[in-house]
Amino acid sequence: MKNAFNLSPLAEKLRSDARSLVIAALLIGGLILWFVMAGRTDRVIYRGVDQAWAEPGIVHLKTDPAGNYVIQRNAEFAAMKVGCVYDLNYDVVFGRHQSNDRIKTVRRVTLVGCQTSWTGSGQPSSMSGAV
Repeated sequence: MKNAFNLSPLAEKLRSDARSLVIAALLIGGLILWFVMAGRTDRVIYRGVDQAWAEPGIVHLKTDPAGNYVIQRNAEFAAMKVGCVYDLNYDVVFGRHQSNDRIKTVRRVTLVGCQTSWTGSGQPSSMSGAV
């Protein structure tokens, strides 16, 4: 006959459930931390500086497709050329109802290529001959 007052199976089940919750919380926390560290990246064509905005030390970029990107005046910004394609890495914002037209603060700029060197295939000329 089983003892109705034996709580060790119940305690073991609670410890197992708590361990599962801690593991799940750590995985979710790690995922959020990864998104914050990595940021998001958009591939755009740089069209120049948006002259409608004037803020000291900050530049608003005109891009194609249009987006609200800001970057600090630094060496990366100085090296950007109009008409070239760039990957713009910016901060992630969490929350509900985040609109696509929010201002995105650019952290890193990576040159992909310039349109003048592209062929009609939509790929950089170095990639068009690859089979």
